[in-house]
Amino acid sequence: MTDFERSIAREVHALLLSAHPQAADINLTKAAELASAASDTTMRQNDEFREYTFLAIQNARIAITEGASAAEGEQLLLDASRAVEQWVGGEP
Repeated sequence: MTDFERSIAREVHALLLSAHPQAADINLTKAAELASAASDTTMRQNDEFREYTFLAIQNARIAITEGASAAEGEQLLLDASRAVEQWVGGEP
């Protein structure tokens, strides 16, 4: 993983740690945008981990928007945070 890739993954991780299980949470939105935009660059190394992270974030956003409880939302944010840790570490 390049330093650039790692910096994006770390930024996504920081945003997820700051996010709250609320539909309009800006940190969750930014994390999704960064994870999605990462695929538009020349970043191809560890791409499956980036995609897994993006999907975990999207799952959280959809569930929260559809009325998931605060506990469920927190768990989904934790799952997304763990996904980005795998992205940084390169472990499935």
